[in-house]
Amino acid sequence: MKMSWRYVLLGVLALISTAVVLLRDSSDRHHTVTLTWNAAAPPRGGSLAGYNVYRRIAEGGPFVKIAGKVPGSPYDDRFVTSGRKYVYVVTSVDQTGRESRYSTPVEVQIP
Repeated sequence: MKMSWRYVLLGVLALISTAVVLLRDSSDRHHTVTLTWNAAAPPRGGSLAGYNVYRRIAEGGPFVKIAGKVPGSPYDDRFVTSGRKYVYVVTSVDQTGRESRYSTPVEVQIP
């Protein structure tokens, strides 16, 4: 049985704050991390363009954008390596390009 991991980011707002829930999910997809979050409220006087997803290796280093202007949740990261540990954050982006602060980071250990 192959396993994929689903991480749910809850409470995504214009200035994203999150609580994280880990779900263990069996499926035929292997080495996939699925990030899910609640829709952000549109910024005052503007409209939401999408979300940016960032990742870094848990041992350190800067966050790197792995997906830009994702239209909504969920997002599947299929480019993960077995045995590695990653940290993810999500931001919301408005039509003018303004980006929210990072969500609360979530750490993922790939089996």
